[in-house]
Amino acid sequence: METPVTSPGEMGKNIVDNGFIVMTAACYLVYSAVIIFFFVKWFVRIVNGIIENQQRILNEMLQLLKEIRNIIKPLE
Repeated sequence: METPVTSPGEMGKNIVDNGFIVMTAACYLVYSAVIIFFFVKWFVRIVNGIIENQQRILNEMLQLLKEIRNIIKPLE
């Protein structure tokens, strides 16, 4: 089996082309990871806000129930 002999200019061009592809892929992976990280942080912050709001509403309802119970007890 013969191995093909390539000229140094062609070899350099191949290295440059493949290097560019590798650098582009690496930049894309880093960029994607950063965007996913910030998207997840943003989503978690929204969910935490919803949970805190629901917790505040439930605490207000519990407080109102306690007040109503205190008002009704003396009437019994």
